[in-house]
Amino acid sequence: MRATIFIFLLLILLLMEVSFSMDEVKSITLVTRVFPEGEKVFAVVLEYSYEVDGNTLNPNIFEVESKIGNVGKRTVKRVYANSDGRLVMNFFANRGRYVIIELDPKDMNAITTYFDNSRFLTGRYKLEYLVTQKNDIYSIDGKKIPAFSLKNTDEKHLIIDDFIAELYHDKELNVDLPYRLFIPKNTDPSKRYPLVVFLHGAGERGNDNYLPLAGNRGAIVWAEPGHQAEHPCFVLAPQCPPYSSWTGLITRGNPFKANKELLSVANLIKDLISKYNIDKNRVYITGLSMGGYGTFAILMEHPELFASAIPICGGGDLNRVDRIKDIPIWVFHAEDDPMVPVSLSRDIVRKLVDIGGKVRYTEFPKDYLESIGYHPHASWVPAYESEEVVDWLFSNSK
Repeated sequence: MRATIFIFLLLILLLMEVSFSMDEVKSITLVTRVFPEGEKVFAVVLEYSYEVDGNTLNPNIFEVESKIGNVGKRTVKRVYANSDGRLVMNFFANRGRYVIIELDPKDMNAITTYFDNSRFLTGRYKLEYLVTQKNDIYSIDGKKIPAFSLKNTDEKHLIIDDFIAELYHDKELNVDLPYRLFIPKNTDPSKRYPLVVFLHGAGERGNDNYLPLAGNRGAIVWAEPGHQAEHPCFVLAPQCPPYSSWTGLITRGNPFKANKELLSVANLIKDLISKYNIDKNRVYITGLSMGGYGTFAILMEHPELFASAIPICGGGDLNRVDRIKDIPIWVFHAEDDPMVPVSLSRDIVRKLVDIGGKVRYTEFPKDYLESIGYHPHASWVPAYESEEVVDWLFSNSK
């Protein structure tokens, strides 16, 4: 009987401690960022009820543990405080209600997504983290903030959150196409701006409107503040449904022929041009793997729409190459790509060269991608990380 009463009292005390901690800690926000290998949790922002002196904090005070995927502790790199919750450390004002815990993105359990081989689709974990403040700390005015262990309450997704989620209903083709759209900030209404269209690969098919942005940097790179400062533009990332593909590649049709979902992307582009101040002479398209096939296919269906293109590890119809010979195209592929034969890019590039096409070709030599830590199919990693590629794309106009 006494043991039962003791356990009951202990539970009450634990509940009181958690309740008290939640009075002191208003929110625990996981911050994600899209790296070349995909979206990762790379910081936690704690919002306290009181101002904290960041100079009294150190990484050993906190413990961050992932409860999803590769379960385990995360590596805390540095800790600081500020008044706005941004991931910026100010050595001269290291104080505020927000405490930022920066995590090592190289941790194996930093990733937020996984690949389901049975469905050949990428999924995203429900993010669950446990954050522990191991010691009592004190606010600037001396208030005690007791030690605690609490789960995350919120998420913030850098750059991804700057895209709006929409659904395009194509009455002509009877297609519902989810998409994300980035609208450049502080633009001049009297001017028109480029549009970059990104076609994702097979893994990011679905109807969640999120994975095409989280899977890699194919859409994100154009919306980053640094590139927007130099090349302000709209960014469109449509999502192909899980049962289809941009071409007949996965649906057992002609791998080089556009499916209706891809034809709907062209209609969506026209619709956006009519609604926003988009420069119709500077519409660009890029895509990888399944999206590389899609890039060639939509170029051949609607060459009049695009000013230039970057197809990555894809392939196209050699019998229709003449339709795209006047469009500047930069093709990327790895020699040892095990998923999409490099011959597909070589053949279409050779045909474009033979007919006087405006084509550039970068082929990564065998073992190169693995030497920098990536799968040999992932030609998009060095392609999208290249400032030369970014500048080249925006240099083109019809």
